[in-house]
Amino acid sequence: MRRNGLPSPTFDEDGPVDFNIESREIQEARASAIDSTLELHQLLLGPALCLCPVLNGTSLQAIYKYDIASKVPVHGEVSFEELAYKCGLNEIHLRRFLRFAMVWHRVFQEPRKGFVAHTAASRKLVEDPLARAGLGYMFDEVWQSFARTLEAIETFQSEEPNKTGWNLSQHTEKPTWEYYASRPEMASRFAASMSLFSDGIGLSPSFLVQGYPWSAVDNGRGTVVDVGGSRGFQCVAIAQSFPDLHFVVQDLPDMIDGAKDSLPTNVEPIIRFMAHDFFTEQPVSADVYLFRMIFHNWSDANVIRILKATVPAMQLGARVVVNDYLIPELGILPPIKEREVRAMDMIMLSLFNSREREKEDWQSIFQQADTRFTDINVWVPEGATLAIIEATLGQ
Repeated sequence: MRRNGLPSPTFDEDGPVDFNIESREIQEARASAIDSTLELHQLLLGPALCLCPVLNGTSLQAIYKYDIASKVPVHGEVSFEELAYKCGLNEIHLRRFLRFAMVWHRVFQEPRKGFVAHTAASRKLVEDPLARAGLGYMFDEVWQSFARTLEAIETFQSEEPNKTGWNLSQHTEKPTWEYYASRPEMASRFAASMSLFSDGIGLSPSFLVQGYPWSAVDNGRGTVVDVGGSRGFQCVAIAQSFPDLHFVVQDLPDMIDGAKDSLPTNVEPIIRFMAHDFFTEQPVSADVYLFRMIFHNWSDANVIRILKATVPAMQLGARVVVNDYLIPELGILPPIKEREVRAMDMIMLSLFNSREREKEDWQSIFQQADTRFTDINVWVPEGATLAIIEATLGQ
């Protein structure tokens, strides 16, 4: 990091919140150091203490709920007494919330007894609305969903998206997207959280742009349908590198409303938007049907429904390209990467009754959707978090 002029890691208020590391060498060195220190930490704890983690999100939930970070002056300090008054909290509760966050999460610090100041993490909550949204989503929704997941499995015995731990925690029979439709504040927080969580190094759209042979799609002049493509961000990234391709971005009407107006002028002529529900029959004949981070939101039965609705529009040789998580065999990935994938798998269970999948799972799903999907390839571009799964429709 010194050799590349990057700031040294620190929790100080003015320290770097993230490192914006672009060098593959530094990324790999950082991951190796994290893996090694996690292993050392667990070895020194020993098996018994590894079974007794403190999984308590109350302090972070309180920091979000009472917007505590905004009430602490940047480059200043405030007493617990005054801060409790500003937040409308009992001072004893405030002290226990923040001191827990200080020692467990490096959020806030106590520079002198009885006074609170920022660390880099708490300062980020003041300056970055996405970070605050992500904190609220995790500890107002996801955390509670975990606690109700086994109850949901036993109660509903269903894989439908409205029979989850999230449904029990929110006291609703509606799936998330229907529930959010009448709660715009929650919907906005969810959207902001997804922007934050999808901004990781290994999740960049560039991995799909560079990791798939787009130039071979009808000699670089074919048509790509981005199913569930939201505002078209992925198509913009591909189009800027392969300007002779043509793109159709499909999503529900509310998702694509006004999206055309925000396209960069250099790709605007080759990207069009279309309202489409992917559970209904696909109306567009294309060379590639792209599903980026769509299928991990759905159970196997629903993924098969989506694929069956796509097949009627496909010509011989057309391909479905999936850009999604891939669960590896144990021990294949570095520990920190494997933790990410398996953590996401558990989140999908609690929120949507869906899952992440192994290579054999992807192959099985395509075969169940249509036995003509015979050429199924799975690979992970170097440095990427998401795999590319390609299935070609044969005879």
